Amino acid sequence: MKVLALIDSFKGTLTSAQLGKIITEELKKKNITADYLPISDGGDGFLDVIAKAADVITIPVQVRDPLGRSIDSYYLYDEKQSTAYLELAKASGINLLKKEELNPLLASTYGLGQTISAAIRNRAKKIIVGIGGSATNDGGAGMAEALGCRFFDSSGKLMTGLAGGKLSEIAVIDTKPMQKKIAGSDFVVLTDVTNPLLGEVGAINVFSRQKGANYKDMEILERGLFHYAQIVEKEGGVFCRNRPGAGAAGGVGFAFYAFFNASYQSGIEHILRLIDFKRLVKEYDYIITGEGKIDIQSFYGKVISEVIRQASGKKLILVCAVNELSSSQTNEFKINRIYQVVGTVASKEESLAQPEKCFRRLCLMLADDIKK
Repeated sequence: MKVLALIDSFKGTLTSAQLGKIITEELKKKNITADYLPISDGGDGFLDVIAKAADVITIPVQVRDPLGRSIDSYYLYDEKQSTAYLELAKASGINLLKKEELNPLLASTYGLGQTISAAIRNRAKKIIVGIGGSATNDGGAGMAEALGCRFFDSSGKLMTGLAGGKLSEIAVIDTKPMQKKIAGSDFVVLTDVTNPLLGEVGAINVFSRQKGANYKDMEILERGLFHYAQIVEKEGGVFCRNRPGAGAAGGVGFAFYAFFNASYQSGIEHILRLIDFKRLVKEYDYIITGEGKIDIQSFYGKVISEVIRQASGKKLILVCAVNELSSSQTNEFKINRIYQVVGTVASKEESLAQPEKCFRRLCLMLADDIKK
């Protein structure tokens, strides 16, 4: 019996690589042959996947975090292919801030722009960016600023420190310095988000509250993004606010459409191709996948949905911290079983305080059931 685990991160507690290591350790204690691969849809842990799946080197960079503080980060570089792999979350991610620091009015993607700039200086011809897990709602303005784009207010004054709360002040954009810098590099964006930039299912209404916005902040941010989109689209002559994924990462998706002419791919599909999952899956009897919270959205474009689709015919087990699926939905998606931490081996509070200990308990339960 052989088991392969590809578990997305339990956000805020355990990474994909940590989860895979834990589950294989516990299964092996029960004499079950088990392997794992880190997995991601382009958000947290994306570079962990690339590091294991591709022939890359780590390039350290010093960048600004979402609140402008200097931090050490990195990207990965494939010298043979002249391809750089970047993870937005490493520079502009929500995971870099404490809960009390979250504020999308102040948070910026400047650090992501600095990372892109470093990759270009390294002569990357192709730049692949996973854009999940942002702390920002700045429409990618901070990223553009770091790459040389110039923003001016109505009095003609050069603006600096672009963030979500400043978008309404922009009157003129000069993209020429940025366009000169990024010329010659092809950009590929990986995301599982298909939301447009604005409106009921846009970047602000769907995602900003988890980044620290209250309802008053949301009104300011939505007006700012609308104003910003009008100016950007007028400058570039391309209407792209409604394209799938424009609302990803607080509007970073919009900026990649408008400024970079980037191509978009499903993050999980790209990664499963990279690891040749369709071939790999044939070697295993059980496939274990999952994420922190499993609900109906998990089956539309996320890690779980694509792993299940490509592992059709295998015995499928899901693991999570919280399960919000009904038994009928579990049957509909042909899942053999779901194992959840909360309500089975621990309370929500205990699972957050001691995530590794709780997940190990769950893995032992899972291993005992597989052995039966």
